[in-house]
Amino acid sequence: MQNDLALYNFGPIQKDEKNNINEINYTIIEINKKAYAISTSLVLEIIKIPELERPGNMPDSVLGFFEYKQNHIPVIDLREIFKEERIIYDIDSKIIIIKTEDSIISVICDGVNDILKLNKDNIQPVPYQGQKEFFEGIYINNDNNPYIINIKNLANYIKTSSQNSSTEPKNYLVENEEAKAILKERKDFLKKIDQSVQKTTPIFDMGVSFSIDNIKYYINMASVKEFFKLNNSKITKVPSVPDFIIGLINIKGEYITILDIRKFYDGAETKIKEKSTIIILNSEELKIGVLADEILESMNMNYNEIIQNKLQKQDEEKLNEFVKNEEIYQVLDIEKLFGNERLAIC
Repeated sequence: MQNDLALYNFGPIQKDEKNNINEINYTIIEINKKAYAISTSLVLEIIKIPELERPGNMPDSVLGFFEYKQNHIPVIDLREIFKEERIIYDIDSKIIIIKTEDSIISVICDGVNDILKLNKDNIQPVPYQGQKEFFEGIYINNDNNPYIINIKNLANYIKTSSQNSSTEPKNYLVENEEAKAILKERKDFLKKIDQSVQKTTPIFDMGVSFSIDNIKYYINMASVKEFFKLNNSKITKVPSVPDFIIGLINIKGEYITILDIRKFYDGAETKIKEKSTIIILNSEELKIGVLADEILESMNMNYNEIIQNKLQKQDEEKLNEFVKNEEIYQVLDIEKLFGNERLAIC
């Protein structure tokens, strides 16, 4: 059985002096069809749920524990803490591994929706008293209003709630034999990863993955200025331009040229879809955005994992590739992209 843990590494986001100091990267998760935000700088990894240990005397809000890099990590069920109706989680549920001031915890969620830069000026106090201590505020921006989770208070609550532990905690995970086998395989894979961690610190490159027509791409986070959900925004067609130029879009008063990189590199046209997102590239000279079907996950890439596809070595127009967890990612290098003479029109 092919492992499907879908392990993604996060890391400290390097400060970019050009960025707005009021903007912070947040990972947007979904719980019971509601949006919540966790500061991406605290997120270490996102994984699919593995098999959990379930000892007695666990707090009611903890589903179980798993081993992660020689740490015993609790999996917190935010539904219990936020007083939502609890459910039985299936094998597609995601675990967000979070670094706190003095420990590592994790939370379970229904899905990871996006990675967004949120402006601190738009974060308002939560409009009610219940569980208020678990939120830094609510982000007000049209219809997307995620609650900002206060990780410090959440971690402190878990530490102090051990006295409210249940001697026989209820299981909230699927229990059929097929699911158990998958969860155990993920646990074994995590253990294997831990054992194979190099003693020397590898060089990592913080980035984000995205998809176009089921092809996965990777871009360095320093190359990204902003993510913009396309939704029903109007794209203005431009006459007499190459076919890889989709058009122009007005974002916050700036006109951004939208580039179809699938068309640019492979000749296949990218269709606009419900989750289509514009990745605005970080450049002083060029105002360019790349059309993506969907933003996937943030991840750290070890430079040793990059491979050059042998069939592409003699074609500078093609993208480099690397392999991670048996998935192939095409690397979008914006320096090479901006240096391509075909973009002179932009």
